[in-house]
Amino acid sequence: MKIRVNGKNKEVRLNLNICELLIDLELNPNQSGIAVAVDREVIPKTAWKETELLENSEIEIIRAVQGG
Repeated sequence: MKIRVNGKNKEVRLNLNICELLIDLELNPNQSGIAVAVDREVIPKTAWKETELLENSEIEIIRAVQGG
């Protein structure tokens, strides 16, 4: 199915949840400092495993970075 991740089109398998997407993107879902919004709604980290992505979903992944 097709989704958009941070403004870029991506083809993913059906029944993919947020945790699985992060792993596919080589991000650690257990790492602190990651926030995910699906269709402009921030999804709490506790719901990532239960939140399945739908065709044409728009996902924004934000990572906090230290430094200055």
